[in-house]
Amino acid sequence: MHLFKQHEVKDYEAAVGQIPVIDYGPYFAGAPRAIEHVAAEVAHACERVGFFYALNHGVPEEVIDRAFAASRRFHSLPLEQKLAVKLNENNIGYLPINASVQGASTVHKATKPNQNESFFVSHDRGPEHPDVVAGKPLRGRNQWPSALHDVRIDMMAYFEALDGMCERMLPPFAAALGLPEDFFGPFFADEPHAVVRFLHYPPQESTEDNTFGQAPHTDNSFMTALARTEVPGLAVRLPSGEWFSPPLIPGTFLINLGNIMRRWSNDRFLSTPHGVLNASGSDRYSIAYFYSPNPSAVIECVPTCVTVDNPSRYSPAVYRDLVLEFYRANYFHQRGHRSAAASQAAA
Repeated sequence: MHLFKQHEVKDYEAAVGQIPVIDYGPYFAGAPRAIEHVAAEVAHACERVGFFYALNHGVPEEVIDRAFAASRRFHSLPLEQKLAVKLNENNIGYLPINASVQGASTVHKATKPNQNESFFVSHDRGPEHPDVVAGKPLRGRNQWPSALHDVRIDMMAYFEALDGMCERMLPPFAAALGLPEDFFGPFFADEPHAVVRFLHYPPQESTEDNTFGQAPHTDNSFMTALARTEVPGLAVRLPSGEWFSPPLIPGTFLINLGNIMRRWSNDRFLSTPHGVLNASGSDRYSIAYFYSPNPSAVIECVPTCVTVDNPSRYSPAVYRDLVLEFYRANYFHQRGHRSAAASQAAA
């Protein structure tokens, strides 16, 4: 019996109630004092479970639908065409099945490669972009399949819509921590490290013996916005240690915090473990948008989360260093990666 089943939540309805639905509509519309209301709900969710649903987020359903259609078109390409845009040193491009492991995870010991394929897209920089010319880490160019010119339009429309949504969500996060509303803005200036991952989970032949679509882990982002289809597979670990599958709520994104926000908040806000196991018998698609600071940003615990009795648990660190360490632990193609799972996949 696999992990999610072994520790399955006993009271599903009570578990569903732990992940709140936060209505961003009044705040995005500029209603008086709406940010205070949203910030209070964000603080409650982030301190207790680390996940919440974002309702009235402002991203048109058509943009989301076209992104899923583009993802399906990409993943239906022959493998050799996808490998022509294989994931590079900046983690942009195509990731095949059996090419990653949750090596950075502190919540589960992954021993087998992840059973998903993914296409990663970031800011669509041109060849003359100064960071591209300089060869700066994490500031490279997107790779696009020559056989599908149209997916670029729909995928980048989604990227830009989510970038705008996440930027608008920063002030309530700051207010939730007792900070000035504009506190996080400068850290995300000049193209934050934002990546959209178009995921395809084929039906798993085996769900036993530590085999996952995505093994249990915490994200390394500031926040992640997840769009899902009706095929189940996602599991979230509650503070009780139980695992459950959050329901799909139409018109919402499922938002979770990552390790960067946990670090910034000195562990006040949770980075909640989650994973995927596709036992549905059907292909599963999801789209994860990872939103994080500019690579040069220095991350240190914010003053409202540090006291004499609760000193900083983390030393200041450059975000670039943190994410590159995360990549090296998880992705087989990254220089310096060593794991039993990588050796197993290569055998």
